Amino acid sequence: MKISINPMGAAINSYIARMALALGAYFIIEYLVRNFAASNILLGLLNLPMMIVTVILLFIIMRKLRDSIMGGQITGLMAWTFGVQLMFLAGLLEAAFIYVFNEFIVPTNLVTVHQQLIEQYEWAGQTIESTGSSMAQSMKPMIEQAIDMLKQTPVASPIETAITMLSNNIFYGMIIMAILAPILRRNTQKQ
Repeated sequence: MKISINPMGAAINSYIARMALALGAYFIIEYLVRNFAASNILLGLLNLPMMIVTVILLFIIMRKLRDSIMGGQITGLMAWTFGVQLMFLAGLLEAAFIYVFNEFIVPTNLVTVHQQLIEQYEWAGQTIESTGSSMAQSMKPMIEQAIDMLKQTPVASPIETAITMLSNNIFYGMIIMAILAPILRRNTQKQ
């Protein structure tokens, strides 16, 4: 029995693997920026634009897959499936990096980030206290509750952090592709 390989399927898998490496590298940079944003508020401002760039990159990658490899035709389900697969593979690369980074390269990183987050909330509480407005004062109990909750929450282990980031990437990939898949789909009956 001779086993044959579908050349289009092989091209699709090869493309998704290459793009997953590139997107995974971007996710690693995004993780490092988010990680150091706990100590630098200006880096925290990059978080939202970087999430928007993720959506744009995913759209560009999937459009190129549709136009270059699949001959301009893709169903919504295929686009969703390939997009989620891409996010999973890129997230797997990021999860491996997160584990190695937090376990071996900077073992105190998660404790430091947790402590910096508590300090940011304490700083926000002090800032609110220094203002005299009644609206700011009404927020003070919420901030104190958040500080207490953070202090009681144990620091996640490197493997827990890696698994959480991987599951986040898969979940966000499913949501993003649910929005992008109908846009990427071309009506094959008109052509």
